[in-house]
Amino acid sequence: MSLINDISTYLWLLIVYIFAKYAVVDLDMPFFDMNHIVWAQNELFYVSTKDLFIIAGIFLLYIEIYKAAAPNVKSSLNEVIVSFLVAVAYLAVFLIWDKAHNVTFFILMLMSFLDAIGGFIIAINVARKDISINS
Repeated sequence: MSLINDISTYLWLLIVYIFAKYAVVDLDMPFFDMNHIVWAQNELFYVSTKDLFIIAGIFLLYIEIYKAAAPNVKSSLNEVIVSFLVAVAYLAVFLIWDKAHNVTFFILMLMSFLDAIGGFIIAINVARKDISINS
């Protein structure tokens, strides 16, 4: 059960992205159309599917940083290792798979690396507070 809790939420986002690309979902397709709202300068506003992936990535980054800052020190190292593995998986998919050669996937990959590095920094700071060195 601990492994399920340690899995990075970015892995789930990667799986959904790959499934969406294999299902031939057009990422420029409007997901949430807000054209019925009168905007200030009569401009069109819609959220496309690729924008929804970026919004989900930002939300998941918040969840991952919250999980890293939680006081559960036992699984902290496991979460950092899994986050780095997921970030490397994003990099491998970006370099190998031609359907992932776009800005949306690149931003998700950067968020995944930010999650891994942020979790590592938080784990170091928590460990530093636990160790008291007398001078």
